[in-house]
Amino acid sequence: MPGVHGLHLCQRLHEIDPDLPVIVITGHSDMPSAIQSLRAGAEDYVVKPLNVDAVLVGIERAIARRIARRKQQDLLRTLNERLVLSSVREQEHAEAEQHQRTQLNALLEKLTEGVVIVDPSGRVLMINDAARDMLGCVEECPTVDALHSLEIQDLQGQPLSSKQHPIGRALGGEQFAGYEVMRVRPNGERRHVVSTGTQLKDSKGTVALAIVVLRDVTEQWRLEQQRDEYLALISHDLRDPLGALLMFLDTLSSMEKKEEVPRIPIALRGTLIERCVRNCKRMTAMLQELTEATSLESRGVSLQRKACDLRGLVARAVDSLDDARTGRITVEPAADASSYALFADASRLERVITNLLTNALKYSAEDTQVTVRFAHTGSEVMLDVIDRGIGIAPESVKRLFERYYRTTGGKARAEGLCLGLYIAGLIIAAHGGRIGVSSEVGRGSTFTLILPSQAAPA
Repeated sequence: MPGVHGLHLCQRLHEIDPDLPVIVITGHSDMPSAIQSLRAGAEDYVVKPLNVDAVLVGIERAIARRIARRKQQDLLRTLNERLVLSSVREQEHAEAEQHQRTQLNALLEKLTEGVVIVDPSGRVLMINDAARDMLGCVEECPTVDALHSLEIQDLQGQPLSSKQHPIGRALGGEQFAGYEVMRVRPNGERRHVVSTGTQLKDSKGTVALAIVVLRDVTEQWRLEQQRDEYLALISHDLRDPLGALLMFLDTLSSMEKKEEVPRIPIALRGTLIERCVRNCKRMTAMLQELTEATSLESRGVSLQRKACDLRGLVARAVDSLDDARTGRITVEPAADASSYALFADASRLERVITNLLTNALKYSAEDTQVTVRFAHTGSEVMLDVIDRGIGIAPESVKRLFERYYRTTGGKARAEGLCLGLYIAGLIIAAHGGRIGVSSEVGRGSTFTLILPSQAAPA
């Protein structure tokens, strides 16, 4: 070929199109020339003189090989594209699953109910903070064996076997709800826990996942126990004065009916009537306390505010007591000239102060004094009522302002429905203040009122 060698032409054509079939036609019939041509990328090698049929066969084979290569390349390209798309989809699916898992875990962590998810191999796949707190777990992700080792009892205080544990029952294939057990923590605290259990099963009906939901009902259980206990106390406290009242009235009635004996002496009659009145007042006071506590809880404390002075409220509360009790109260004068002005419901605050004074007198010996002390700190005024009586046990101090709470220590028995301090707490809180107590058994108690100091609005 003039100007260029056939091998060079074959190479240049393949630079333009690597898949272009090239057939070399040459007059050289030696083997080295054929090898060089094939190395240069020729599809076939034809030696002159030409045989048309041989050339056509070579062309057909070259075209067929080109078509086959193209199909192979297309197939490889399609497979590669599918692999890329599959990889992208798997990545998107994995990211979506991770996002959903993160959202689910965040949701479960915010629940107040405890959630535990386990598999049959003993792995805890998920346990939220609420469940860890209820069960008292210290491990971040405990095993099922670790959960079974926790001390769990039935409501009669008998230890449960691992199969009786809520998680054991759920792994055993049971579906249950309202299963109440007691979790006994290392410090001896008992928590009442109600559980619900269910499972996810595979196509063969085998448990693949067990799910247990826990709810701490300790406070609800305590309230129910407290309610039953207080109903019995209320019944007892109302029955005592009512029984005494009926007895006195029956005595008066029977003595009046006996014609053979003289009429009831005036002094005895007066004593019996006085006792009847006293017991009626006692029952009336208890019922008023109960009604007021219920009203304050349901409707809130409605205050009739006006300008008043804390020192004046204390003076009126002391004056409302009889002479014997008033003589045991020492009101210390304020140590400074600060204002003790309040904008408050004077009658309600006076009742609170009276309640504190009568309690202090009741729970201290008759030869001891009760001291009232004032203080002023910034925008608040303080009032301390100090007695040197029997004191209050530490476990009772924490619960003293609860509804119906009755202290168990000391020789003096609380009378009435034990709502005075509970009502006092509601009234002081409605004024934006605080009420507290510090006490030592055998040495006395100090009740402290803290109220915002302010004058009446202009």
